Amino acid sequence: MAAALRRLHTRLRASTSTVYLVTGDGRELAAAVSVDCPLGFTVTPRMPVDDRWRSAAEAHRTGERVVMGNADYEKLIRDDPAIVLYMPFPVLVVSVPLRTQERRFGALTLRWVPPRRIEAEEFRYLATVSDALARDLQTFTDQGVTVAAPFVPLFVSAHEPAAQAATEAAAGGRDDWQTAVGSSVAASTFVYQLLELASELTAAVRPRDVVSIAWTQVARPLGGRAVMLCLVESARLRVVGSAGFPREAVRRVSGLPLSRDAPEADAVVKIAPMFFETAQDLRASYPGLHRDEEGQSWAFLPLIADGRAIGCCVLVFDRPLRLRFEERALLMLMLGQVGQSLEKTRAYELEHALAQGLQRGLLPRSLPHLAEVDITARYLPATAGPDVGGDWYDVVPLPGRGVGFVIGDVEGHSLEAAGIMGQIRTAVRSYAAEGHDPSTVLSRSNRLITDLDADLFATCCCLWLDLDTGCAVVASAGHSPPVLSDRDGLATVPDLRAGPPLGVDPGAVYPQTEIELSPDGMTALYTDGLLDARHIGPDAAAERLSRHLAEGRTQNLEVVADQLVGASPPQALREDDAALLLLRYEGAREGPHRHVARAFVQRHDLQRVGHIRHVLRDLLHDWDLDALTDGLELMASEVVTNALIHAHSEVDVRLREYPDRLRVEVRDSDPHPPVPVAFVGPDEPGNQEAESGRGLLIVDALASAWGSSPAGRGKTTWFELEIPPSPWA
Repeated sequence: MAAALRRLHTRLRASTSTVYLVTGDGRELAAAVSVDCPLGFTVTPRMPVDDRWRSAAEAHRTGERVVMGNADYEKLIRDDPAIVLYMPFPVLVVSVPLRTQERRFGALTLRWVPPRRIEAEEFRYLATVSDALARDLQTFTDQGVTVAAPFVPLFVSAHEPAAQAATEAAAGGRDDWQTAVGSSVAASTFVYQLLELASELTAAVRPRDVVSIAWTQVARPLGGRAVMLCLVESARLRVVGSAGFPREAVRRVSGLPLSRDAPEADAVVKIAPMFFETAQDLRASYPGLHRDEEGQSWAFLPLIADGRAIGCCVLVFDRPLRLRFEERALLMLMLGQVGQSLEKTRAYELEHALAQGLQRGLLPRSLPHLAEVDITARYLPATAGPDVGGDWYDVVPLPGRGVGFVIGDVEGHSLEAAGIMGQIRTAVRSYAAEGHDPSTVLSRSNRLITDLDADLFATCCCLWLDLDTGCAVVASAGHSPPVLSDRDGLATVPDLRAGPPLGVDPGAVYPQTEIELSPDGMTALYTDGLLDARHIGPDAAAERLSRHLAEGRTQNLEVVADQLVGASPPQALREDDAALLLLRYEGAREGPHRHVARAFVQRHDLQRVGHIRHVLRDLLHDWDLDALTDGLELMASEVVTNALIHAHSEVDVRLREYPDRLRVEVRDSDPHPPVPVAFVGPDEPGNQEAESGRGLLIVDALASAWGSSPAGRGKTTWFELEIPPSPWA
């Protein structure tokens, strides 16, 4: 390939010439051999085999020659701006397939900068070379030789010095491919690797992203079998991530004190790169170390960032290996970039966790338990950056037989926005507790926010519900109106006269509108991040929300809320926070009588679980549901126990009877969902997720339906049991 490519490059006067081969998994084309030239570092490193916009992939797929001019690339850059990184100039690209009747190997791509006219004879020569090269590759394949792209392409020089050529001719001459390969330029390869690593690390946002990049861009190109990245925390090493290491090896290093006589610690403390060509060399330097089973050659290298050692990288090779000095220099330069990226991503994660913790701390810890209204809520943080928004929801007890529902959104994404949100929530609760109607609450909150002079405004919607009649009063400060759905699924949006957002006009007036909630109907209050309302428009968002409410009119409220969250933009694309407050008014005087009950367990009070079983047994007896007692006691015990052990919080148990089913909700303050685990390996006896998963297998087997959903600051794990029909019905 090297010899053919060098001849082709010289005769056709190309700017870059590259052979692309299919990778081992068959999914991508990767640069295998490229001519060393000034523009060699701009060669596209790899592409999916089915990429219709890349000439090499298209030639490989179709088996035809593909020619792309500057106009073609201008269009591609508009669709995919990343292409400009490799094409910041006028260019002509020609790709031809490397294939025989038996197999497709890849493609041959030449580029000319600036573009020039390619003559018919030159096209014929290109086809002749590519066909001959494909036949050679087929011969190798028939002989059992693997033909696949390497991790890093080989760069070969376009011209050989005349003296070297004359010497080789006098010595009988070597094959042209040997000459070409012998002239590979290491510097170009290293520049290529450094650029690829830098490009990948720029997009990393989490430490585990950096670990993955270190595996694919550092360890594997050098022939490494495993890589481990560690950071220093409190004079100990913490394993950020690893690839290729057995679990026991990771456990042995994680938590290792820097004072310990171990190569990982010495790499950090002494700031000394250590290379051990064989396992015997490692044992000679550290006699008490026994790691023969993990590799043959080892490298323990410090990670440097901001002028200090922040951790270490461990590399393992399957065979005895001596890295050349230039390879060691390249490795340390690459790990310098890895170390800086680890520091950046760790700081990002800490800042993001701090900001989200602040905002979640300002949300309600739990929602009230009411016989007349079933309530659930969701909050989704934005994922575009470390800052947080000011979306919030609240449920406020009102004097008399009433309850208030509040949803709001503070402008912007910052800690200041979260702070303003907390102040507005406090003001609304205070004014509501005094007995003011929604209009007055918004007016007073508006004057308060205006006086704060925070240069931020907020939208807010308040709905006050009379539990005895189903009548409600709604007022809005620039916020989307709620969406109402009756028991038949007919959805409506009340026509509200909304006032301006809070903080805009201190003298603003907020009209309120009276509405009536249908028994067994649902009402949704939401912020514009829920259904991407900012992009699709409020009318389209309300229509989409109405459709989901209609489809879920007979479903569990938690299921409907999960479906609404699932219809929102995926986590990686979520540019805005989202909040949802969903309620089903069941009526106080209309419809069948339904039982509601609640029990509470203090944090870590496992003895209380037995009392909960007795309470449930007595309740079911009073409700004439004794047939459900055994299953309910078993499932409730498992879920409550798991919450006490793993959530480390108080547990709120709620029961609600419907005509056809009994629903139990167990609420705690841990946002991580429980996961049922069917099989646990012999080395995982202490795995907490596995332990909780065993109990959930019981729930999954006995419940007619179950699930887990975020609620407030924590989660709600719920399950349902079907009520058997009465023999006298």
